[in-house]
Amino acid sequence: MKLHHTCKLSILGALSLFFATSCATQPTARSDKNKEVFTAPTPEMVDVSHSPGIPFGGIGTGFSVFGKYGFVDMYFDGRHLDSGDWRIDRAPKLKPTFAFELTEKDKSIVLQETPVDWLTNAVPVDKVKAYADLPKGHFVFEKADDNLGVVMTAFSPMVPHDLTNSTIPVQVFDITVENKADKARLFKLALLNRDALEVRDGKAVLVNEKGETAFGSDAGQADTHGVTASLKLAPGQSRTIRFYIAWNYPSVKTTSSAARDTYKRYYTKRFQNAGQVIDLAKTSAAGWSAAIEKWHAAYDVPPAFKRLWFSALCSVSTSTILTDDSFFFEQEVPHGWVNTMDVSVYHNWLYLVNWPEIEQMDMNQYYSSIATTGDKAGFVWHSLWDDSSDYAEEPTFLGRVYRDSLWFNNSDWSAKGFKLADLAANHVYRTDNYQYLLHNPVGNQSYDIWKMPGVNSYVNVMWVYGLYSLDRMSQNLNQPSSVDGLPTGEMFAKARQSLDELLWNPNGYWNTFFVPTNRTETGEALRRTDGQDTFSDQLFGKWLSLIDPQAETVLPADKVSAALLTIYTNNLVDDPAKGFRGWANGMRPGHQPEMKAGYHSRTCWFGPQEALASLLADAGDEEKSLDVFNSIESSLHNNHLFVGEWNKSVGPDGLSRTLPEEPQKDTPRFPPYPRYKSGWEYLRAILGLKMDAQNFYLKPFKTIGFALDHIELAGTRFTVTVEPGWTKVLVDGKPQTAPVQVPRSQRVVKLEFIK
Repeated sequence: MKLHHTCKLSILGALSLFFATSCATQPTARSDKNKEVFTAPTPEMVDVSHSPGIPFGGIGTGFSVFGKYGFVDMYFDGRHLDSGDWRIDRAPKLKPTFAFELTEKDKSIVLQETPVDWLTNAVPVDKVKAYADLPKGHFVFEKADDNLGVVMTAFSPMVPHDLTNSTIPVQVFDITVENKADKARLFKLALLNRDALEVRDGKAVLVNEKGETAFGSDAGQADTHGVTASLKLAPGQSRTIRFYIAWNYPSVKTTSSAARDTYKRYYTKRFQNAGQVIDLAKTSAAGWSAAIEKWHAAYDVPPAFKRLWFSALCSVSTSTILTDDSFFFEQEVPHGWVNTMDVSVYHNWLYLVNWPEIEQMDMNQYYSSIATTGDKAGFVWHSLWDDSSDYAEEPTFLGRVYRDSLWFNNSDWSAKGFKLADLAANHVYRTDNYQYLLHNPVGNQSYDIWKMPGVNSYVNVMWVYGLYSLDRMSQNLNQPSSVDGLPTGEMFAKARQSLDELLWNPNGYWNTFFVPTNRTETGEALRRTDGQDTFSDQLFGKWLSLIDPQAETVLPADKVSAALLTIYTNNLVDDPAKGFRGWANGMRPGHQPEMKAGYHSRTCWFGPQEALASLLADAGDEEKSLDVFNSIESSLHNNHLFVGEWNKSVGPDGLSRTLPEEPQKDTPRFPPYPRYKSGWEYLRAILGLKMDAQNFYLKPFKTIGFALDHIELAGTRFTVTVEPGWTKVLVDGKPQTAPVQVPRSQRVVKLEFIK
């Protein structure tokens, strides 16, 4: 049953002179002997024709980008992106040496909008239209020739719950040429390189001191220029040629100045050279393509969800390194940091849903970085090895360990994390505290320029939920836990009470911070604001604990609802003239922009907004929840592959603007900042999915219809159908009452929420 038929008109329009536009909701790539033939965009695709292109690459392999400038750059060889070279409105400074060329007799065109200086006789096409449907991308090449049509589909294998196939260093390009003339025509279609290549086993290979790049084709012949295929087309006939680019650059270093090792790529465990990769691709590409189509088809959800979720794969291909000893590094481009705790705790939802072993790799690295003895015992890095934020990361670490312990449900792994979480709680508490809460005179709490001195809600709501998490793990594992000599359960109760006493504002929210009168604070932050801002991320700790059904009672439900309503109304930046609707990090009471605190208070960060959507859903307000999520997606304006650290800020007039202090961090930017991958957590939200060691609990949205087909979450495959306004539930065909309870021992389950 297909539930959604809404067409996003802004991505539709004229494709080319030979393909008709449609508003189909079914996949629109037809088969041509197991090759992709693009016909028309769907509402679930993102029109990125305005941008430099679409990246293709696996998890931790390196990548290159193809778009209106052709191959605008490649990062196969371990170099790191300089985001200063990237602008959405012009080509990057660095240009690779390869291009696609189509030749008929003495006339040649390059499949891009700009000429290629080493192909002097080839002219560019008039327009490249690009549609992101990651891990696939679709392209239409328009030329002022009514008798010619050229389209392309490109992809790299990226398949959920299949790290083996998702880490192959290869790109596949299916180019379809159509002859619209009334006579037969002969073309040559080539993937060419500027410099001379070696011919090896039917591939053209570029070799340098770092490694090699190989070019191949199913139908073409390799020579020292590249690979070329001949196409003899009858009138009205079309043909698709498949090309491959593979690479083998074994050595890689992270962007972190503290990660001084040189690592080997994960794919080197499987491949000794790039030719082997192409050999595998020739026999596997059809299967990879089908698996990607199956992945997309498994989510029958509103198009906005898929546009945001699957576009976030751009961050996976452009910002990750996976090594042969199974280290996973997420590079926080444009910064040099890797595996940043307060960033990854948001964005790793994409991995929990699709490649959960990556979350374990990340956490295992954190586990190994935490000292167990000495003055630094329990200290948690902000970013691995080289950056700290004084006191924000330990509470986050507690919540993340507990969330992961519920998701993976592995007692041995949970026990390992529990011991370190206990150390982390004691370390951060002894560093500085006030009335059972965490205190910091500097206010360096991961919101960067926006300092929150004393006792602040971002850290301390997380601290309360972190203590709860530590106490729950203590009970589940039957291992004792105490913080500064007080049993963790008692510390949790006292901290929860103190949170309300110090931070609750009777107007219906928790204040940003409170400064004790008998403590010495740094003066700058105090001169700028009084701490009564409405902080959009004040319930970050609750968001991190949403998968635990018992965590619902940590903070009073009436206060949580009041705070969420205050954030939703007070922090809203609604600017219809610019097509923007978002929620600022902080606002003064009375819906007034905060112009005196650090300027990051005025930005609309993606993570907190997406968390707000899920928190509203958990509080039972689906309408406001969907408003937040859909507003985030629509306000991107088809810049889904070019997401900055935030999407606009609020100005003194209450309207949206690019932040003057840091315009380079505003959308659009490339590579995307990783935090927006947290949108995948909204899948959990619309399902109402919670879990403990014994059962899953589900209570999905009632205001929208959607369906999932064999989606694996926390070790169980769910097939779910949800009808709007559902009143009945069938579990494997048998009636059950909501919220649905499914044993975690059940590995496959079918759920129907029907009227």
